[in-house]
Amino acid sequence: MLINLTAHLALSGGRVAGSVFALKNGASELTAGILMGLYAFLPVLTALQVGRWVDRAGAYIAIRVGVACVLLGAAVPVIWLSVHALFLSAMFVGFGFNVMSVALQNTVGRLNADVAPEVRLGNFGWFAMSHSLSSTLGPLMAGILIDAFGYRASFASLLVCAAIACVYVLRERAAFPPPTVSAPGAPARSTSVLSLLESPEMRRIYFVSLSLSVVWDLFIVLLPVLGTRLHFSASVIGAVFSFFALGTFVVRFATPWLSERFREWEILRAALLFIALTLGVLPFISHPWMLMAAGFVLGAALGCGQPNMLSLLHTSAPDGRTGEAVGLRSLVGNASSVSVPVAFGAAVATLGIAPILFAGVLMVAGVIPAAHKGVKKKEP
Repeated sequence: MLINLTAHLALSGGRVAGSVFALKNGASELTAGILMGLYAFLPVLTALQVGRWVDRAGAYIAIRVGVACVLLGAAVPVIWLSVHALFLSAMFVGFGFNVMSVALQNTVGRLNADVAPEVRLGNFGWFAMSHSLSSTLGPLMAGILIDAFGYRASFASLLVCAAIACVYVLRERAAFPPPTVSAPGAPARSTSVLSLLESPEMRRIYFVSLSLSVVWDLFIVLLPVLGTRLHFSASVIGAVFSFFALGTFVVRFATPWLSERFREWEILRAALLFIALTLGVLPFISHPWMLMAAGFVLGAALGCGQPNMLSLLHTSAPDGRTGEAVGLRSLVGNASSVSVPVAFGAAVATLGIAPILFAGVLMVAGVIPAAHKGVKKKEP
């Protein structure tokens, strides 16, 4: 949790500081969208291979490589502050954190592997809280430091966070599980990614996961544009991001309690309903406090996704391929993080914000039946 929190501060704060810097210094909305998408560009190309690497080599090696890349990427805008430098920083930080994320998520799933599904879901809920806390603090910290001391000071604070993550990684080597080893005489594992999608349950997991990722990325890339159009300060934009992240934190704090009362698909079905309703309301909101409230509700609904998806994956994935399954989920999510910002940046000038949000409502509504099938499958 501590490693995830400190490393993710460099990413969550950097996305806000970088996009605001670009927009305030004359970059187009398309350029800002490309910048946001670059955080996920290399993860799209490498996530599946990273997952397989974690299965073979173990989590610790991958986490060391990942934190080194995050540290390097966080240092770039401190040394060279420009839009071009932010492109380079985004690629290093995005790639490094994705490597860390796949390894850390696989580690949590393998801790006490014989526990009941609701206990594993609770563990993922606790782990996801560190992500939510960093998503809350990162944008708020970046916005406040930009307004008080300037952009370079903001990026320097994110570099310090990455350095703390590096220290934790070096201290906690013994905490990580060894590589996955097949039992003697076990049949060889399939190396085809399509074999992960043979079961309807796995296909359903990735289908719902993709829709949640698209909505998450849509809100992340939309908010700086909407805030800039409404003439909000960097602090206000960062505060709305933080309310969104606070929503994810609250629901993940409640995940252990929810896991004792509801199954994963039941939680996800309710979350999708709230997401569709909130997206439909967003175009009619312009006051900062109302936007913060909507961000909190949307964050709470989307925050259900990670712990429930990861719990379902570790229950449904083939033996010895949980790292690969997590890597494929990361690939799906990062493909959204690349395509959504670029598509939004290209479309918003022509279509406006409201039609894009209404399209999101239709997409989420189309996914709810898949979650409902998951609920029915889980019934006794």
